[in-house]
Amino acid sequence: MKDVDTGAETSKDKNKLIGGVLLAVAVVGIAGVLLSSRSVNETAEGPSVATNNIDTSEFASTEIPSFFATQFPNADFSKVNVDTSEILSGGPPRDGIPSIQNPEFDEYSDSSISDDVQAIVYTEGDRARVYPYNILNWHEIVNDTVDGQPIAVTFCPLCGSALVFDRTTSAGVTEFGVSGGLRESNMIMFDRNTETFWQQATGVAIIGELAGEELDLLPFQLLTVGEAKEKYPDGLIQSTDTGHSRDYVRNPYGDYNENDTFIFQPSSLDEEYPVKQIFAAVRYNGESIAMPWLDLDDQVYEFTTAGGANLTIDKADGELNVTNEDGERIPHYFEMWFSWAVQHEDDPNSEVFDPTRTQAGESANG
Repeated sequence: MKDVDTGAETSKDKNKLIGGVLLAVAVVGIAGVLLSSRSVNETAEGPSVATNNIDTSEFASTEIPSFFATQFPNADFSKVNVDTSEILSGGPPRDGIPSIQNPEFDEYSDSSISDDVQAIVYTEGDRARVYPYNILNWHEIVNDTVDGQPIAVTFCPLCGSALVFDRTTSAGVTEFGVSGGLRESNMIMFDRNTETFWQQATGVAIIGELAGEELDLLPFQLLTVGEAKEKYPDGLIQSTDTGHSRDYVRNPYGDYNENDTFIFQPSSLDEEYPVKQIFAAVRYNGESIAMPWLDLDDQVYEFTTAGGANLTIDKADGELNVTNEDGERIPHYFEMWFSWAVQHEDDPNSEVFDPTRTQAGESANG
C-alpha cells in the first residue's frame, strides 16, 4: 500500500498476535450479556483444501472453525480462499445478531430518532431511505428492496465499515445474515441461499459455494439524520419497530469509536493515521483509493490515481460523489483506517488520497 502523495510505503506496526489465539470479553449488548470469543484454533474435521481453482498454498490454514461447521450444515467447506486461522468467533452464534428483513419505515415526523445520529442514506428511487446507526449497531444488516432493487445495508460497529450491496449473486437474489464470525475485527456475513461466507468490508466470498465471488457495491451517502431531513425532506426513516426488543437509544459498544482500544485486535496496525479515523474508499479498475472523510472539504478534487485513472471527487454539497473520466458514478463506502489498511496491507494497487497533503487540482500521485 502506498501513500499517493509521496509514493513511499506507509509505516506499519506489525503487532502480530502470538500463536494466533485471541481471547476477548466483549459487551455486544445482545440480550444484555457478556459474550466471550472462541479460540481460532477450534477447527472441525473435514475438507481443508479448496477445490475451486483458488491457490491456497499461501494460507497457514484452510481448516474450518468448529463454530462454523456446527452451525452451517449446508455450507460447502471444500471451497476456501482465505487463511481460516484468522477467523474468530465474535461470541454470538449464527443470527445471534439478527439481521432485518423487510424493514418498516416512518415519516420523519413520526420518528423519535435524534437528528445527530449517523445514518446510511440510500438515495436511489423515488424517496431516500435512511438507515440509522442506532438500529444498525444492533442488527448490522438490513435486507431491503427499493423500487425492485434488492439491497443489503450493512454496518460493522467494530470497524466502522458501512457498505450497501446488491443482494444478487450468481446463485440468485438472497438475504444476508450475521454469521457470528469475525476476520480482522470485521463482520463475516452469510447468504441464506448457499450458506456462503462473505467478508463484509470487501464484499468477497471467502468460504463456500460462491468463494471468490464479489458483491456489487451500490451508491449511498453517510449523513446525520438531521442532514438527511434537510437534503431529502420527502425521505423515509427506518422504524425502530423491527420485531426485536432492543434499546435503540443505547449504543451497545459505548465509547468504542472514541478510543484506540479494540475488542478484537487486528493482526497489524498502520499508524499513519489515527486507527479509528473514518475513511471513504472507492474501488476502480483493480485499484482501491481511501480518503480521510472529514478532511475532504466541500469542494471538487481532480486527481490521477497511481494506475493512471482520472477521477473526480465531488463533496461540494456535503455529499460525496466520485466519478470517472466518462462521468460514471463509482460507488464508495466507509471504514475505519485500521480496517482499510489491514485489508489492503499487501495490496500494491491501494493508495491514499489526502487533500491536506495534496493541493486541490493537482493529481494525487503528482
